[in-house]
Amino acid sequence: MPDPALDPPLAPDLRRRRLLLSAAATAAGVSASWPAASADAWPAKPITLVSPYPAGGITDLLCRIVGEELAKALGVAVVVENRTGASGGIAHASVAKAPPDGYTLIMGGSAPTAITPALNRSATYGPKDFEPIAYVAELPIVLSVHPSVPARTAAEFMAYVKANSGKLSCGHHGNGSSNQFACLTLARLSGTTIPDIPYRGAPQVNGDLLAGRVQIYFGTLPTQLPLAKEGKLKIVGATSPARLPTAPDIPTLDEQGLTGLDFTSWNALYAPAGTPRPVIQRLAAEVAKILANPEVKRRIEDTGCIVRPGTPESLGRLTMAEYDNYKRMGAETGIRME
Repeated sequence: MPDPALDPPLAPDLRRRRLLLSAAATAAGVSASWPAASADAWPAKPITLVSPYPAGGITDLLCRIVGEELAKALGVAVVVENRTGASGGIAHASVAKAPPDGYTLIMGGSAPTAITPALNRSATYGPKDFEPIAYVAELPIVLSVHPSVPARTAAEFMAYVKANSGKLSCGHHGNGSSNQFACLTLARLSGTTIPDIPYRGAPQVNGDLLAGRVQIYFGTLPTQLPLAKEGKLKIVGATSPARLPTAPDIPTLDEQGLTGLDFTSWNALYAPAGTPRPVIQRLAAEVAKILANPEVKRRIEDTGCIVRPGTPESLGRLTMAEYDNYKRMGAETGIRME
């Protein structure tokens, strides 16, 4: 466990994910024998599964994989609908107001469900506007650097950062993004100045990272690993608590002694608040079965994600913990998303 006296105030306490999702191993135990009599008419028509992001992205792909399998399990069509805009806020605001009848679901996640309402005062929704159903998958994040940075390990990297205060810059995806907070946390951990530079997304950050205009980037494994294999950048370590099953040779920052950088992007299934409990339990049970299917797991891992099943209760705790954590960090740093 991290020592609060040693970890800087800005460093997010996302290690709680280990405890919050410790029930994941029992996800398959979510009871499928829910009281059918109280919801025996559900589902009686197609279900809409909303993706907050455009077609072709990771969230959209997860929607289509899970939606396809849910349709088979429930015997009704599951229609994926892309409602984009406002960093996922438009989709979340609309689903929060949808009838809580089990016919509208959303593939939420760390950024749109927790971070956006925590940092955007104009957001019209919050985590309590949704019923958590199931944690689905997470997209691993790795600390990557330009090849000119003479570091292969976290210790070598930190020594170099401390010796070059103000000379290195860290790219991220804009105000309030998790990798911006990773940049800020790194600066606090090292006791140095590290300018954080906003970009539209991974392609833009990587373009400047490869050109040496920025030297540090907390990017996702699928975007960074191919470039590392080509020798165009170096990966210092993963920000996840444990080694990644899809890239077991990459050590975590934690195991190298660099703690306080537990940042992970995740996706999970939610329904509008007030959706009947039997419906939530049925959905949770079906998703647990879906994620336990080896073929489904392979399809999800082909996107670069890692399957992380969990109960509605553990997802609810995680969502609120992330929301509270980013709200605190926003207050400490003055960072907003408006």
